[in-house]
Amino acid sequence: MVTRTLLYLALCIAVGLFFVAPVSAAEGLPQDIVVAGAHYGFSGVISKIHAGMLFVQTEASLQPRTISPSKADRVGLHNAKVGETVNLLVDSGNVMIDVARTDRFFPEHRFVVGTVRYTDPSWQEIQLATPEGISTFEVDALVGTKLSQLPDGAPVTLELDADNVMVDLYRGR
Repeated sequence: MVTRTLLYLALCIAVGLFFVAPVSAAEGLPQDIVVAGAHYGFSGVISKIHAGMLFVQTEASLQPRTISPSKADRVGLHNAKVGETVNLLVDSGNVMIDVARTDRFFPEHRFVVGTVRYTDPSWQEIQLATPEGISTFEVDALVGTKLSQLPDGAPVTLELDADNVMVDLYRGR
């Protein structure tokens, strides 16, 4: 009888550890974080608006974010208000690549594969040779630095947002 009780108790402890360990390992992450490949999505609240610049406060463990007036206009936040919650999407380098109101999540991004034909020295556009022909894309200011030291002819995959603006770049195919 005692052996059966001890076996039952040991089984309950083992099952409890199995379910509790993964939860406690993720306790440091914000509750509303979403992981999609190499991108991380989370929410923040607009804490201040100054000269068209939106200042977004996120969870205590994440750095505050800013959204430029041009990006705010492009993603439909031109009439944003202090206290409004927004969804942010960052890449693996912690660079913000997209932002959206909470009533809609991020519009679908599309991917274009090709070889680099030209990158603007001021990182405002990139031109690719694709199977469909030559295509030129505007580059989001926050990801423009990914164009540095990118030689002509390099194989790349561009991630484009709903406005056909490059928001991320992957070397190779």
